[in-house]
Amino acid sequence: MILPNDFDFTQGNLQDFVDCPYRFYLRYILRTTWPALVVDQALEFEQRGQAGGRFHRLVQQYLLGVPEARISALAAEDPLPDLGAWWEDFLTYVPPWLGGQRWVETTLTTTLAGQRLVAKYDLILSGEDGSLTIFDWKTAQRAPGKAHLLERMQTRLYRLMLVQASPTFFGGIPAAPAQIAMNYWFATHPENSVSLPYSQAAYEQDQEDLTRLVEVVCSATREDFVRTDDHKKCRYCVYRSHCDRGVAAGDLEGYDLLDEDTDSLETLPAFEDLPEIEF
Repeated sequence: MILPNDFDFTQGNLQDFVDCPYRFYLRYILRTTWPALVVDQALEFEQRGQAGGRFHRLVQQYLLGVPEARISALAAEDPLPDLGAWWEDFLTYVPPWLGGQRWVETTLTTTLAGQRLVAKYDLILSGEDGSLTIFDWKTAQRAPGKAHLLERMQTRLYRLMLVQASPTFFGGIPAAPAQIAMNYWFATHPENSVSLPYSQAAYEQDQEDLTRLVEVVCSATREDFVRTDDHKKCRYCVYRSHCDRGVAAGDLEGYDLLDEDTDSLETLPAFEDLPEIEF
């Protein structure tokens, strides 16, 4: 195995491998820094990414009980006008869904195929009916449909790990996959939330597929980390000039920001402080 000894699997690096094994190799094994812009509107891209992080912090504070008026004042003063609109839409659409016990900005870790997996959740909500609902806030400019979201590593990994973690939330009693759902709310499309219920069949398929994926990554040699055949994925890759697949950056309007505000290991607590789930 050529992975670093301190490597942990997340939805972000699993998605990188699925999209392009060579990008995974450059980013996580060689840890290559390549000075290519992701999009041509670099300043606006950076500003929107930072605003997405600030929006997540506002929601976190709200869920933890900070007075709404205080948070609204911060949103109104934000340098990006969009953030104030996101916050107002959040207050309009989201609070009716939030009944139940909350676990805010919760990080879980487990092992799969002998490797550590880590997932950080914006919100896990435990309902009186025995349900567990994952909420994830997105500030992407586009809101993808259910089919696309169901294929994403974030959806597959987060729901699977929550099944394994469910005894933690229910006093030692495991939840069935059918009791779990993942809800995406898009700040830029507030009326179009996407709910993805889980099932036993989907859980078994995810466990099989993710186990195989982790094993493939761990057993891969240098020659196995090949470049993707889908050149559309290269348009927004920082390594595109390294691979001779274009120099010009893509446009901001078309960029998929789905993973930009999630899974940052810089914000995760020490692993020894995290509850581990047994498979």
